[in-house]
Amino acid sequence: MSRRLFTAPLLVVCGLGALAGTTPGAAASTGSAPASLASTAPTITPVENPNGKLMMLLDSSGSMSAKDSTGKPKIDAARSALHQVVNGLPSGARAGMRVFGATVKDKQSPSACTDSQLAVPLGTGNTAALNKAVDAYKPFGETPMAYAMQQAANDLGPSGQRSMILVSDGEDTCSPDPCKVAQQIADKGIDLKIDVVGFRVTGKAQKDLQCIAGVGRGSYYDADNAQDLTTSLKTLSTRAFRPFTVTGKPVAGTPIIDGAPTVTPGQWVSKIGETKDERYYQVKHTPGTTLHVSVAGRPGLQGDRNPSIGVSVRRTDGDSCYASDSTWGYDWSTTAMPIGAVARVDANDKDCGHVENLTIKVTTDSGGQPQETLGRDAMPFELRIVEEKPVTNVATLPAPAKDDYATPSDWTYALNGLPKTGGAGFSDAPTIAANTTFSGTLLPGEVQIYKVSVQYGQTLIGRANVAPPSLAMKSAITGSKQSLGVRISLFNPERESYNSYDSVTIGEYTDDRQDLARSIRPVTWRNREVGSSPSYLAGDYYIAIAAQNVPTGGAPINFLIRGDVSGTPTGQPQYAEPGTAQPTAPSTDDPTPSPTSSGTTSATSPSTAATEAGAPVAGGGDDGGLPMPLILGGGAGALALLGGGGAWIALRRKETQPDANGEYPTQSWQPPYGQG
Repeated sequence: MSRRLFTAPLLVVCGLGALAGTTPGAAASTGSAPASLASTAPTITPVENPNGKLMMLLDSSGSMSAKDSTGKPKIDAARSALHQVVNGLPSGARAGMRVFGATVKDKQSPSACTDSQLAVPLGTGNTAALNKAVDAYKPFGETPMAYAMQQAANDLGPSGQRSMILVSDGEDTCSPDPCKVAQQIADKGIDLKIDVVGFRVTGKAQKDLQCIAGVGRGSYYDADNAQDLTTSLKTLSTRAFRPFTVTGKPVAGTPIIDGAPTVTPGQWVSKIGETKDERYYQVKHTPGTTLHVSVAGRPGLQGDRNPSIGVSVRRTDGDSCYASDSTWGYDWSTTAMPIGAVARVDANDKDCGHVENLTIKVTTDSGGQPQETLGRDAMPFELRIVEEKPVTNVATLPAPAKDDYATPSDWTYALNGLPKTGGAGFSDAPTIAANTTFSGTLLPGEVQIYKVSVQYGQTLIGRANVAPPSLAMKSAITGSKQSLGVRISLFNPERESYNSYDSVTIGEYTDDRQDLARSIRPVTWRNREVGSSPSYLAGDYYIAIAAQNVPTGGAPINFLIRGDVSGTPTGQPQYAEPGTAQPTAPSTDDPTPSPTSSGTTSATSPSTAATEAGAPVAGGGDDGGLPMPLILGGGAGALALLGGGGAWIALRRKETQPDANGEYPTQSWQPPYGQG
């Protein structure tokens, strides 16, 4: 199964019955007031995509008169589920409905394989018409699935975010091969996907449906009864209008340094080959500031491959900056999680801190062959650039926190919460109130991200409680002969991953709820000095929960999530004008920095000074991200989402001599497990 960015909605329901931000290029503010500086930071306002299009395609085959696992006719379960989907569509959603196998009962008739009708044209404000169409169908004819998919793709049009959710209880009774047709539809663009729900299917029918979802960049899920079907359809239709997207001004990187485009502080969107590729950009750097460059995108599910993305900064003469450059990948390649990387150039960097013109190199590698051209699998990614001023009151700020983590206890809260769907990435992560329980549903192969505000002097415990799997989920686990992993991880406001995660394994015989929890050290600006904790920024911290994909499908997983924040806010940094030397911090008990999870040993990561001043912040929606006096660059989608202890990082340092391509030797290390 494969996923890409810019996915969109088309709902295919088979076997159902017959009808009776900030502009890149804005320079960092040079004022010392946090508010004026933060006001120039890129602001992302992700919302439910108004251009998303959802087409419900209902297979009206006669087999829908059979019973589901509860003994009721499958058609009754389908009607009930579809009514809930229709009534729960987002306001202004563009949706439609097409049926197939609805009018021709004789399978020998030539028209049986072109038996498909547009019941409700694509449009908005058509809830009544959709509900009427749901009431009007019944089990009837054959299953010309491939032909109906072709027509549904035409209904959706050639552009925009489009999605197809196919719910079927049987095999296609006509030609051509529906999996090949799904591939042809997927080839129309990376902004179209096909999700599939198999309603009590096994054998070849199930394999065919899984193939459709796989080549259609969608997901496959099993349903045994009305409850399973309702949950799957409601979840998928909701996801159809909130796909993972990238935000920024378009820029095309070059495969070689010569001719690379110039980018300035702000947020940009570019493309890079997902298998193995490199792209170059020139950046204008303000001497005397710390430069932060981050990249992130979401590759397709890679099976046994571990995709990675990397970024490095160097001078235009090819000489590498001393700053830590990083490459991030993850070992959960069966989770549709974003990946990213960050590179920092300290203001006092002897090679590049004073240099105005620098080169950015972005790379990808998932173990495949280099790509000469950007094809259909080109991965859109965010390129974010930040410049940070020096801090003037370092000597008076609280010393780095030691090992005084908040201690997670057993889940003692009520087993219910306020419904809240997490974001597909950092930019659209919803804010959750601290110390409050929220509830959600997680699909196999999916990640959801939430954000909670944490100030200097405070600490955070991210918690989740996972419900036992449904019968459909247990069946999928049994069929795939593997267990299902669910993982929780934390990220700081720069989207830097902690070197730890908590995970549970859900198997065929799991009947109890499972607890997960991760905690951080108290947030202190000077935590960056020891390089052992990402807790050096105040602002929005992120709690991410993800489930591994299951090859044989699955069903939504119910969970509870909360962010427990404690401690008294204290220790706000103050910023100087660009070009001002940063004061030297007093010595600590650990004077030798060790690498952080982002691969940096410098004490110049972005900091936040806008929170207490009430200034605008960068990130997503109404608030979020880094409230700081700089042009934000840490929020590029995700930094090896849920990578934590499961991520791998390659750190590159300057050596005496580069190779023929201007590259320097790399070394890999596995982050330690534990708290962050």
